[in-house]
Amino acid sequence: MLRITAGEHRGRKLKVPKVAATRPLVERAREGVFNHLSKIIEGAVVWDVYAGSGILGLESLSRGASQVVAVEYNHLAVAQIKENAELIHYSDKMRALKIDAYRMPGLAESEAAPNIVFFDPPYADFRDGGPKRLKVWQLFLDLADVMTEGGCAVVHTPKGLLLDTELEKLPGIERRDYGSASLYWWHKPSAATE
Repeated sequence: MLRITAGEHRGRKLKVPKVAATRPLVERAREGVFNHLSKIIEGAVVWDVYAGSGILGLESLSRGASQVVAVEYNHLAVAQIKENAELIHYSDKMRALKIDAYRMPGLAESEAAPNIVFFDPPYADFRDGGPKRLKVWQLFLDLADVMTEGGCAVVHTPKGLLLDTELEKLPGIERRDYGSASLYWWHKPSAATE
């Protein structure tokens, strides 16, 4: 079971989909992320890419986000996200889509641009290197590009895995380690500050 750590549904337990690849962030890491996002979460549009359990999107809504688009390719995970959203009366604010994550940047043409992007691809996409790693990192860059000015993009990877050549694509990106994982977050500057 997963537990929402704060907001309207603080302490509420949610079901986890029975999917081997689902790897929800531990509570301490989630609290760290949301503490960092506290100034922009209220009213935010959130894109949760590789949503897995959907906990980041559901916690975003509990903390005041206005809407979440959760993207996950596993149909069992999508069904569980929808069930959890219905359980806590967020079905009108949470859209769970079964689509390939690589289609996500194109949704900026029809969806509200995100203020916050959560990006949690399979660890193997980073660890295996080569073309797969280049492709998944480019997807994160593309998502950061469609995000609103002042927004924040957060990526979850194995601990310390990103290279300087990858990090330099997003000047100012920050890293926090939680056990065997790292979270990196990047704030998109406004045109006035560039």
